[in-house]
Parts: sequence; structure tokens; C-alpha cells
Amino acid sequence: MRKILPLFILLAALVHSCRSDNSTELKVLTLNIRYDNPSDAPNDWPSRKDFVVSFLKDEAPDIFGLQEVLWHQYEYIDSLMEGYKSIGMGRDDGGQKGEMTPVFFRKDRFCTLSYGTFWLSETPGIIGSKGWGAVLPRIVTWVELEDRESSDRFFFFNTHFSHMSDSARLMSSLKVIEQVGDIAGDSPFIITGDFNMLPESKAYAKLTGEGTPDALIIDSYGISENDSTGLDYTFNGFRDEKGERRIDYIFVSKGVAVMKHTTESPKQGDLFISDHWPVIATISIPSVQ
Repeated sequence: MRKILPLFILLAALVHSCRSDNSTELKVLTLNIRYDNPSDAPNDWPSRKDFVVSFLKDEAPDIFGLQEVLWHQYEYIDSLMEGYKSIGMGRDDGGQKGEMTPVFFRKDRFCTLSYGTFWLSETPGIIGSKGWGAVLPRIVTWVELEDRESSDRFFFFNTHFSHMSDSARLMSSLKVIEQVGDIAGDSPFIITGDFNMLPESKAYAKLTGEGTPDALIIDSYGISENDSTGLDYTFNGFRDEKGERRIDYIFVSKGVAVMKHTTESPKQGDLFISDHWPVIATISIPSVQ
């Protein structure tokens, strides 16, 4: 079920034949699951792990990105998410060391065309490289998929920006714009992640084109055909108080329609699913004739 990615930008897979010519509707989810930190008790990973998996199964997204995932957390989730294929690697060594930003997608629905990982640094192809004041390596994991029903192709990117450096987040935004352009070209794409940036930040403005009409990366929160529902913040810090930090996003490329956007707040009694809330969007990928 798992695939460990030994290369940087392009790991080409055989293109499978898919069929039909309709647009592709997708349910997309992003969640920072919080790394396994014993000091989080009573919300530590052993207490939350079954909750995380049951939530993912109940929501049954077509594709989802997770952040802050250690290798044993990845193995646990991957082993229980039957019907999903996953791609991911550790940010420290390109293998099992360090946090991951894995991507999961329904294997009965999608053909895998290509996939890869790059580092958010001046040398994105160098495993473990850090950039612009970030204290830890940061990565983007991506996959190119083809829908078996519609034959529509699109790219999915998943990331976790620096939590310490404004400069790193700003420069990471520029690097994402550059690499997404190089990898996806004119194809539709989705970008999920914990960006550690607020909507009023310079990094957000740069990533989304500073509100220009020709912006190529668009926040699904603002273009949903139905008003965005749920919470207006995504970081909870394992606290019940209303938060103010919307830092987890589902971005889409220009031309991708967003029918619904919500930030959920799942709890089991006093148990939080994570110190972040999951963000979910229903989107439509346009058919390319």
C-alpha cells in the first residue's frame, strides 16, 4: 500500500487507461494530526489514534493530505485506511526519519501517473535541506492522478510550512509557486496543508497573488458556491476556547470550482482529534478536452 519515494521531482508511473469525459467532483480533506508527543496527554497520540482513523473513514474523502506525521503514525493510519493508496517520505532523510506530509487517495478511483517530493529551500532537490531561517526541513509531497471515470487529470500537493520564521513562510510561498508551475504546468491542481500563516500575512498574499484577478492559486474558503461553514479558525491548541488562527488551507488552481467548504470540530467527549481542526472542501476539476 505504501510507496517510499527515493527521488525528487519526477517519479514517472505507467499511465493507465481511464474512461468517460465528465468533470471530476472530489471531496478533499486536510488535517495536521499532531506528532506523537507524550506531553500532550490526555490528548496524546495513543489516546487519539483510533479517533483519527475513524473520523477519516467516516468522512471518506476522495483524497486527503496529512501533516506532522511521524513514520509509526503513518504506518498505523496507512494500515487501517483500506481502499486508499498513499505516498510519503520523511523530511529528514527521504525515508522514515522526520515528519511527513503524506497524501492518501482512493485507489479504486484514481490512476497514479507521477509523484514526488521537494524541499522548501533554495535547493529543493537536496534531501533534508532547510531554507530561509526555518529551524527544520520542510517538504511538499505531490502526486499526479487521473480519474478512472472522467479521465480528468490533476495534481495534488500537500505541505507544512515553518512555524518559526516569517521569512521562511514568505520564501516558501514563492518556492511553491515556482515548483507547482514547473510540475503541474497548465493542469488543474489542489494544494493542502498547515501553512502556519494567517490570511492577512505577506506569505498568504504572495501565494494567492495579492488579490490580483489573474491569481493562479486561490483559497477555496473564499470562492465556495455555498457559504463556508463550521469554524472560522483551524488551530485549537487542545483548548475549547474560540481561536483566531486560520492557518490550514485547501487551495485550488484557477478554474477549479468549489461547491462547499467547511472547518469541522470533531471531539469525543473531552478528547480532541488534534490540536488543529480538519478542513474539508467539495470541488470540481474541469474536464480538459
